[in-house]
Amino acid sequence: MKHEDDIHDVDVDDVQDDWFLRAAARVGDLTSPFYREERQRDVWNEASAVGLQLMLWLGLAASTAMVWIGGQESLPYAITLFCLVGAVSWVSLVYARRLGVAVEAPARVLTPRLVPYLLLLAAFLAGVVRAAPDDGFPGGFAYGAAGGAALAVVVLVVSGARTRRRDAAA
Repeated sequence: MKHEDDIHDVDVDDVQDDWFLRAAARVGDLTSPFYREERQRDVWNEASAVGLQLMLWLGLAASTAMVWIGGQESLPYAITLFCLVGAVSWVSLVYARRLGVAVEAPARVLTPRLVPYLLLLAAFLAGVVRAAPDDGFPGGFAYGAAGGAALAVVVLVVSGARTRRRDAAA
């Protein structure tokens, strides 16, 4: 898709063979006349960003509370909510990337404002391990998911640190 300053003037059916962008445009109702006025569009984009961030924080906080308060019985619901929050984040990142914006670059993502988020994520992972049954598939799945997520956080932090050092040296 050719991305111009005003993506909303593009007919949804005219998007070059990119099913994801066509589906996202329909879900987001991006052809609505509402988006034609620049200030409305800018304010709505900011409001949507605030809403997305709030959903991320509250979804992770709720998932964390579930595993610590509800224990093993709440584990499937907490993991489902955690995965839902992750899926929404992933779709947002994929949409931006398809339009040529890489918002998840490690040097930009790793900022001090994310420390509380990482602490909440660590609390969720610890709660998952605490609440997981000791045997069987659910226990193995919970331990594997917690370990994989912890490893992903470590890789992100190391990658971000390397990128920052490389950018500072250049």
